[in-house]
Amino acid sequence: MNIERVGSFTLGWGESLVWDERRARLYFVDCAAQTLHWLEEGDGRRRLETMELPSMAAGIVPAEDGTLVGAMDDGLHVIDPDAGSTSLLSTYPPGLGARANDACADWAGNLITGTLNLAPAEGSAWWFSAQRGWKLLDPDIANTNGPTACHLSGEPTLIIGDTSADYFAYDYDAEAGTVGPRRVYGDVQTLDGVADGATLDADDGLWCALIGGRQLARFTTAGLDRVLPLPVTNPADVTFGGRQLDRLYIVSVQLLPGATELDGALLVVDGLGVRGRPEPRVRLS
Repeated sequence: MNIERVGSFTLGWGESLVWDERRARLYFVDCAAQTLHWLEEGDGRRRLETMELPSMAAGIVPAEDGTLVGAMDDGLHVIDPDAGSTSLLSTYPPGLGARANDACADWAGNLITGTLNLAPAEGSAWWFSAQRGWKLLDPDIANTNGPTACHLSGEPTLIIGDTSADYFAYDYDAEAGTVGPRRVYGDVQTLDGVADGATLDADDGLWCALIGGRQLARFTTAGLDRVLPLPVTNPADVTFGGRQLDRLYIVSVQLLPGATELDGALLVVDGLGVRGRPEPRVRLS
């Protein structure tokens, strides 16, 4: 296994890693600079592309038409990186209480997101359909992070991390936008760091960035499977990428206490022996 830095750039607050397998493109944001970035897999120079955004995008989700949907200050926006444009898709529901944070899509083309709180406070997790609007999923998620829609052991499941608690799993009906009672899927109470972004591998392992903890944790239905120490203090998000989906990318936060010289860099882990899965996409029409 090998961990390397990609490029020489430093992000103030790296977040929202997502791999677009159709374009072999890695997207991520710098929340501190209100910018979207991407790298083309076929570009041997690994040139960083940058798009300035009208506000902070804390969650980025690929859409079926090749655009992105971003959770921004005033609502969900459709982002077209090639055109350099953004347009409002939907304002947030009043019950969300603030702006949204991390986001993902499910296999039916819906989006899952929830409240952004930088400290423990009231928050909630929500389902959004471009055709049917918003539905409340869980009224007690202080800070939504690492949402993941998947089939665990064949069962439709939604996982939502709460930075103030753990990673929770729910039985999930994607078409109806409903969940069953929640259960703890990833217990981080005895680990260093708190729950942040996450990604699922092809073997149903959830790789979780534990911000402040200098590590990733992988959880399965059997519990904690392994931890991966990192050369950064504040890993914020992870995703699998590369044409074989066998490279694990990590972004981190430089603007937090305890940051190392590498915090804020984009890292890639090779040789893990596992592969990711293509991310589900939002259906806009």
